[in-house]
Amino acid sequence: MNSHRRGSLKTVFFWLTFFIVALLVIATSSVATHVYRVDAIRDLEIVAAAPDSRDAGPESPRLAGRLLAQAQSVELPHVQDVSQAGGFKRVRFHIDLDRYLEQPTACCEIDADGSVIGGRRIPGTSLVISQALDGMDVYLNKVWVAGLPKSNAQGRHKWYRPLQVPLARRLLRPDGNQLTVELTTWDPQIQFAPVYIGDLDAISNIHELTLFIGSSLANASNVFCLLAGMFMLGAWLASRRDGAVFLHAGATTVLWSVLFTLVLLPYVPAWMLPLWTWAQYACMGGVIAVLTLFLFAFVGEPLGWRGRAALFGTAAFAALAYPLLGLRGREWLDVWWLPTMLGFHLYACSRLALHIARTRSRTAMSLLFQSVLAQVFALRDHNAVQHLISIPMPEAGWSMTHLLVAPIFLSHLSVPLLLFVVAQILLTKFQANVKRIRDHNRILTETLQQRERELLISHNRQREMENEAAMQLERDRIYRDLHDGIGSKLVTTLFSVRDRAIDHERLEGRLMEALTDLREIISVTQVREQRSFQDILFTYCSSLDEALTRADFQVEYEVPEGLELVLLADLSKQVMRIVEESVANTIKYARASRLSIRMAVTEAESLEVVIEDNGQSVERTGEAVDATSGRASALHGGTGLAGLQRRARRIGATFDFERAPHGARTLLRLPLLARTDSRPGNESVRHSSQSGRAALPLG
Repeated sequence: MNSHRRGSLKTVFFWLTFFIVALLVIATSSVATHVYRVDAIRDLEIVAAAPDSRDAGPESPRLAGRLLAQAQSVELPHVQDVSQAGGFKRVRFHIDLDRYLEQPTACCEIDADGSVIGGRRIPGTSLVISQALDGMDVYLNKVWVAGLPKSNAQGRHKWYRPLQVPLARRLLRPDGNQLTVELTTWDPQIQFAPVYIGDLDAISNIHELTLFIGSSLANASNVFCLLAGMFMLGAWLASRRDGAVFLHAGATTVLWSVLFTLVLLPYVPAWMLPLWTWAQYACMGGVIAVLTLFLFAFVGEPLGWRGRAALFGTAAFAALAYPLLGLRGREWLDVWWLPTMLGFHLYACSRLALHIARTRSRTAMSLLFQSVLAQVFALRDHNAVQHLISIPMPEAGWSMTHLLVAPIFLSHLSVPLLLFVVAQILLTKFQANVKRIRDHNRILTETLQQRERELLISHNRQREMENEAAMQLERDRIYRDLHDGIGSKLVTTLFSVRDRAIDHERLEGRLMEALTDLREIISVTQVREQRSFQDILFTYCSSLDEALTRADFQVEYEVPEGLELVLLADLSKQVMRIVEESVANTIKYARASRLSIRMAVTEAESLEVVIEDNGQSVERTGEAVDATSGRASALHGGTGLAGLQRRARRIGATFDFERAPHGARTLLRLPLLARTDSRPGNESVRHSSQSGRAALPLG
C-alpha cells in the first residue's frame, strides 16, 4: 500500500514536470500574427538635468541640461550606458509610424465613421511598449495619448509592466505621423524595451500576457514564496535533526520573496536609493548561497569549510563592496558578479547530476530540472538587463519567445517549481514517518497483546495462590478453633470420664456443647455472641468446676458482678479460646491439684484474665507422658504457648506465661479503649444498664 502511494506521488510530480515543459514548448508558438516589431527609434537625446527641471514637451527642439548621449537612430532593444554621470536624467526619442501604418491611396477628409473620403479605410491600430520601466509620457503628433508616472527629484519610479498606446484615428495625419516618448531616470543604464505595433486585439493580447507574467504573476509568486518559506522554516523548527533541507529551502524562498519585492517596488524615495540597491545585492547573494547549500544538503554532501568560505565570501562581496565602489566599479559589479555566483550553483547542479546517476531518484531529477531552469532564467534576466548578447527576433508576428529580449524578470517562474520539489520531499518524509509510526504501532500492539497474555497467566497464578492462601488460613482457623475450643472441652470431658466424676446426662451435655461448637466452626456465617463476657466466663467456670472438682483437684474462680462487659465481634470467643486452651494445657501437662481463674477490669480500661495452678514446672507443649505408665499420651500435638501468643496478638491483647517452682501463672490483658493505630474488627462495648457507656478496644 505504501509503495503504491509513493509510486502514485512520483507519477503526479513527473506529469507535473512534463506539463510545465510542454507549456514552455507550446508558448514558443505564435500568439499574434498581425503585429510588427518597431526595429529602431530615432533622435535619441539624453541629458543630465537639474532636479528642479521640468518637462520640455514634444514641441521643444531639445532638452534642457548637459548632453550625455545623442544618436540619430538606435535599434531596439537597446541599453544606453550613462554611468559617467550620476543623478537625475531626462530622455527623449521619436518613433516614425508611417512605415507601419496602412496609408490610403488618396487623402482628403475623414468622415464621421472613420473612413477616408476617396480612399481606403485606415485599419484600427495600437502600439505597446513591452516594458515602460522608468515611467514615460507618450505623444502622438504632439498630443499626449498615454503615460505612467515618471521619476522626479523626490523619488524613483520603476514600472515592470507594459504600456499600451492607442493610435487614435483622428490624430493620424496623411502628411506623416510621429510618436514622441519622454522619460526620466536615476539609473546609470537606460533600457529601451522592444515596441510592437499592430491590430488592437493582437496588441491587447500582448499587453495582457506581458502584464500578467511580469507583474501579476511575479507579485503572486512573491506572496506564495513567502508563505511557503515560512511553512518550511516551521517544518525545520519542528524537526531540526533531519530538517536541513527545509531550512535551506525555506530561507531560499523567503529571501527570494524579499528580493523580488525590493526589485518590483514601484516607488523608492531618492534618499533611500543607495540602501535599496545595497539590500538587493545582499538578498541576491543570500538567495544563491542558500540555494547552493540546499542542493548540497539534498545530495547529502556537506560543503567543506573552504567551499563555504568561498561561497559566503563571494555572496557577501557585492554587499560589502558596493558602498566603496564608484560608478565604473558598480558597472563591473553588475556585469560579472552574478555570473560568478551562478558558477557555485552550477557546481552544485553537477553534484546533483552525479547523485541522480547513482540513485535514479525522480525527486532529484525534478530538482535538477528546476535548478537548471533557474540558471537559464537568471542568465536570461541578467542578459535582458545588461544586453550582453543580442538575440535576433523576427519583425512580423509575436510569440512568448519575444519575452527573452524584453527587460522583464522571469526568474520568479522557477521558484514555484522549487516549492513543488520541496513539497515532494516533505511528503516523502511524511510517508516514511507514517510508515515508521505504523510499524511502531504494530510492534506496540503485538507487545501489548503479549503482555496481556502474560498478565492473564500471572493473574491466574496469583488468584490460585490467593485461593491457596485463603484455604490455608481457613484451615488454620478451623484447626485453632478445633484445638482451642472443642479440644479443650474434650480434654475436660475426658478427664471427667477417666475419674468417673460425670454422669451420663452431663456427659451428653458436654458432647452436645462440643458438637455445637463444631457446627459454629465450620459454619460460613459466624454467630455473634450477645451475652456479657462475665456471663460467658462464669458459665464456663461453673461447668469446669462441676466437671473437675474432686478430692484431689479443686477449681476456683472469681468473676466480678455489677458492671457488664460486652465484647463486640468475636472477641468473646477469641478470649475464651485462649482461656480454654490455657486450662487444657494445665489439665494435660501440669499435674496440678488446684486451678484458679480470675477476671478483672483495671483502671487502665483493660480486661485481665488470670489463670494460676500449683502444678509442676514442666514444658507445656509437645507430647504428654502418662505419669503412671510412662507411655506417650494421646493428648499431644498442641500448638503450645506460641499458638496462644499469636491468637492474643491477633485480637490486640497481650499474653504472658510465668513459671514458678510450685506452679504457673497465665495473664491475658485486652485493652478496651481504642488507640490511634486501632485496627478494624477489634471493637468492644463496655456498658452498664444505668449509664450505657461504651468503650472501644485496642485495635
